[in-house]
Amino acid sequence: MKGKQVILIGVLLAVALVTGWFVQDEGILTDHAPPSPRGPDLFVDNMDLKIIGEDGNVHYRIQASRLDHFPYDDHSDLKVPFMQVFSQQQAIWDARSENGRVADKGDTVWLLGRAVINRPQIADQQPINVITSDVLVKPQADTAETDSKAVITSGRYRIEGIGMLANFRENRVDLRSQVRGRIDAGG
Repeated sequence: MKGKQVILIGVLLAVALVTGWFVQDEGILTDHAPPSPRGPDLFVDNMDLKIIGEDGNVHYRIQASRLDHFPYDDHSDLKVPFMQVFSQQQAIWDARSENGRVADKGDTVWLLGRAVINRPQIADQQPINVITSDVLVKPQADTAETDSKAVITSGRYRIEGIGMLANFRENRVDLRSQVRGRIDAGG
């Protein structure tokens, strides 16, 4: 029995060596296509990034189903991004969109396509819902802006206009032009 086992092991070892030599000779394991100079160099699935402020608390958070980083200009593309702005350890605003882009080392976040921005109810203030598109968020300035149509609803009113600037710290949303509104006075 020992002789047959030694022969079997020897045959298996020879087959493995010949296969390894063949694979290496054909370049299957050693040759790699060079990376695209404009393609991504890394990706992250189910990304969850928290940015901590100088006070040690979360300043804002970005989640995405996927992030692809492109080194040629140091930007990252996001799939289905969700962003939260925090104050005193509470999420005070959130925003989501179909796609996004992070640039300038995180100082610029684009929420691309349809975007929804929300502020939850705060004390005696109604929640705010904004539906717009292609929003530029500047996390360090706590602002979001767009040149697109924006529709703001809260409680019994609906206001729409072209162009918007939101200041998250001041709980303020300004519409820039063609502003129209409706208030449900019926209660």
